[in-house]
Amino acid sequence: MLITDSKVSEYIDGLYRPLSPSLGELREQAEARAIPIILRETETLLLSLLKIKKPTAILEIGTAVGYSALCFAFGAPLASVTTIELQERMQKEAKANIEAYGMTGRINVLGGDALDVLKELTEEKKEEKHFFDFIFIDGAKGHYQEVFEAALKLCASGAVIVSDNILFKGMTAADEYLDVRRNKTIVNRMRLYLKEITTRDDLQTTVLPVGDGVAISVLL
Repeated sequence: MLITDSKVSEYIDGLYRPLSPSLGELREQAEARAIPIILRETETLLLSLLKIKKPTAILEIGTAVGYSALCFAFGAPLASVTTIELQERMQKEAKANIEAYGMTGRINVLGGDALDVLKELTEEKKEEKHFFDFIFIDGAKGHYQEVFEAALKLCASGAVIVSDNILFKGMTAADEYLDVRRNKTIVNRMRLYLKEITTRDDLQTTVLPVGDGVAISVLL
């Protein structure tokens, strides 16, 4: 379901402009293949946040074909981008797209389970505490809490952490939107996650009905 009125969503979607014609083509190709890349209104929000924050080191959990990583690289020209992807097929495709855009020097694709990779990064960067200043969480919804906690170990005060798809087609907000019973566990975990990040004293978090729901947290 749409989490905002369909006419409002259609109007906002009509205002969207891709960063470049070629990125627009990459988006259309991914959408045609039903690959889960960031929604258009989510992309515009992220790009605005990048202009405000001006990060130097971005971490992304969930690469897919590399579309959002490329948006980060173009939208934050001073930043390096580290992106984690579990599926080998997606890793290969993302690397090919990143190479095609000449961004292999700025975007590093790491393969593996996000929690394992984050643990390795934490070990590697012991001497570089507070490494990332912008994090985008867009992986398995049932594991947002664990990923968030692991990623925080790599952040400094003032870091921005964006969690995507947190309203999960409205299911997080109300049980009446549950499509299949197996999503109940994911929904319960997402509710606990949102309660945690909106009540912690070391975070300032806002939840927005943008795209499929976005939570923006600032580490105090």
